[in-house]
Amino acid sequence: MTYSVKKYSLACGLDIYGFLKDIRFVLLFYVIGDLLTTIYAIQTGLAQEGNPVVSAFASMNGIYSIVLFKVFFIIALLGSHVYIMRSSAGRKQGQIFAWNALRHTIAIMGIIIILNNLLVMVGFVSPVYLVLSYATSLLV
Repeated sequence: MTYSVKKYSLACGLDIYGFLKDIRFVLLFYVIGDLLTTIYAIQTGLAQEGNPVVSAFASMNGIYSIVLFKVFFIIALLGSHVYIMRSSAGRKQGQIFAWNALRHTIAIMGIIIILNNLLVMVGFVSPVYLVLSYATSLLV
């Protein structure tokens, strides 16, 4: 017996199933991986949140309020997806390239953030902090 999975859509005929399938690595690395390593590091006292906005929000509303930022990020990514796919009418190849570049860049960024979090948890100085402090010193 076979059955088909009905693809649900939002306004403008957006395929939510296809969108979620497209961002599966973003969800795995940038959303879930970063969220789990960050919450674990903060709860165990191994590290603290490096983003001052997220840190202030989490200190006022609890550590699990960081999930809200990830939800807002997914909504913003959905908006970006819709914008990219609806813009540049007639340039399908350009739309696909832009969307793939965006989602793959965010997924790679998620991998880097997870590795950074793990290094900080075992006692190393954050490589991201080192790069940013070096870049800032070049500007001065």
